[in-house]
Amino acid sequence: VRLAMSSPAMWAPIFIQNKKNVQEALTQYIDQLQVFQKALENEDEQQLLELMTSANAIREPLSKKQ
Repeated sequence: VRLAMSSPAMWAPIFIQNKKNVQEALTQYIDQLQVFQKALENEDEQQLLELMTSANAIREPLSKKQ
């Protein structure tokens, strides 16, 4: 949300300056999306539930930072 509401001209240099960290985060995110995609393709409801439960678990620490 913060990115969508901000100027691309401001964020592009920040991404470049933090290229290594951004690339690592993107790689991890893409990996997780591929796991989710595979579970969906396989109609693996149990794995989907586990993935979503795990994703929901980060809500608590994130909400404490606000």
